[in-house]
Amino acid sequence: MVHQYIKEKTKEFSESEKEERFKYLGKEVIDVGDPGLDSIPEFYGIANAIWRDWNEGKITTKTAIGRLLLLKLLTNKNKNHKIKDIPEEELDEVRAFIDYVVRVIRSGSKKRGEPEEERSLS
Repeated sequence: MVHQYIKEKTKEFSESEKEERFKYLGKEVIDVGDPGLDSIPEFYGIANAIWRDWNEGKITTKTAIGRLLLLKLLTNKNKNHKIKDIPEEELDEVRAFIDYVVRVIRSGSKKRGEPEEERSLS
């Protein structure tokens, strides 16, 4: 019964729909190349989309920082096997950029006067 309900509610995508579909957070970052998070431009695009969504008020500070920390976790080769061919120096630059965005969001939330409990993520 549950399987039948899931099957009825699940939409099947054609190959062209899968390729054209927007991926991830801000729904503005299109998956480049192979499916999944596997290139440096995708990391930067996703980080910028999170920053933009937070700046526009679409997501909270807590959500933005959580998503950025997850993105940073995926820059580790043992957590994301699709980036095994990317040099570690480039991944270090991506991590530094993500840390920068986290700092900007945290300082911006203080200026916005958000509650302390939303700002105290570590």
